Amino acid sequence: MSEEEEDLAVLIYKSSNTAKARAAAAAAAKEKKEITASSVGRRTSTRKRSFMKAEGENVTKKRAKKKCSAEGCMNLVRLGGVCRRHGAKLSICRNEECTNVAIKGGVCVRHGAKRKRCSYEGCTIGAFKYGLCRRHGADANLCSSEGCTYQAKKGGVCTKHGAKVKL
Repeated sequence: MSEEEEDLAVLIYKSSNTAKARAAAAAAAKEKKEITASSVGRRTSTRKRSFMKAEGENVTKKRAKKKCSAEGCMNLVRLGGVCRRHGAKLSICRNEECTNVAIKGGVCVRHGAKRKRCSYEGCTIGAFKYGLCRRHGADANLCSSEGCTYQAKKGGVCTKHGAKVKL
């Protein structure tokens, strides 16, 4: 074995020992951190917090949405602490000559961004809330007629059950 090969073998041996020592130190530090976090009573989980109601069902607590930092503005924050009106820049579709807002992957719906569909069996309409379209219950504002799942337009009923809507 030449001198260079011996030097290389020694370097490999030393680096493997150092890597083993680092791994052991990291494991010990992680174990120590877990013990101190649980003994202090801090939450280590990243799941949403849920609270128990009196009947025993879980309820997740909703977070308050942030408002625009501009004085007197009540719009929701889009980017950088401000709403779109006060300077938040939205990404534009990367397709040439398209000025639509990019939804997913840098493109708009017209140029390939996929929209979620209603989860109701046989429905192909785009989902609005809770994985459902408005027709199948995305809004809490449903027609008050018994068995109807359409959206209420006026007076608590849908157009099928007597709501008159101006055209």
